[in-house]
Amino acid sequence: MAKAVAPEPGSLEERAVAAHRAYLDALVAWERTLHRMNCALCGPSDLSENERAEACDAAEAEKEAHRIAFRDLCDKLGFVPTGHDVALPAEDPSCCKSSASPR
Repeated sequence: MAKAVAPEPGSLEERAVAAHRAYLDALVAWERTLHRMNCALCGPSDLSENERAEACDAAEAEKEAHRIAFRDLCDKLGFVPTGHDVALPAEDPSCCKSSASPR
């Protein structure tokens, strides 16, 4: 597969690629927040149910804001940029799932 040509600095495509990275980061942060706020092993024990729900809602709102920004840039661009090394970040090593022993 041919490597994508780097978009012109400041171009709409470069902004869309950056928005895609920001959206993936926010998506992962939302998933991690949901896990931590609902996990008996690695979740904070000093927060009320309301505080946990507020943390999840705030992370979801952040994710949605980035998703909408990415979608709007792709709509203006006319396509979804691919091949720019945009990927999910590594698994969070502090998460209870990554330290659990295999079954």
